[in-house]
Amino acid sequence: MKNESEPITTDEFVLRLIWRDYFKQERLGIVTPSAFRPRKDETDGISVFRSACVENPADVLAVMIPEKRGKYAVAQVSVSQLLNLELSVSPAKIDSVPGHAVVPELNISAVKIDKRHWEMVQEPLALKAVVLIPPLELNI
Repeated sequence: MKNESEPITTDEFVLRLIWRDYFKQERLGIVTPSAFRPRKDETDGISVFRSACVENPADVLAVMIPEKRGKYAVAQVSVSQLLNLELSVSPAKIDSVPGHAVVPELNISAVKIDKRHWEMVQEPLALKAVVLIPPLELNI
């Protein structure tokens, strides 16, 4: 396990919490591009967690209140895939879970300015995302 103060490397993976509604209903485990759309509060970039900094991918669910944890999936994307899309990963330490980071280019302001461009970035991210933990409460 890496210390979160170590530099982020291209061989790492990041984990993204994905709301249950961002799954294609007909194929469990396939995420929609909306899963990589910034929320209104993600002004500094979408929130991710360095897989190398947690013991288990489920550990990142600790940022959610217990009642909501079953409504989220945990998906994995490689840092190299992000870099191929001209995105970066920057550390953004939080107290509750080690290895928190952001993808600064994918922030709410940028997406509002050029929605079509960012939709074209979100599509390959969704295709490359690997769901490690599906949501317990699917809206099916």
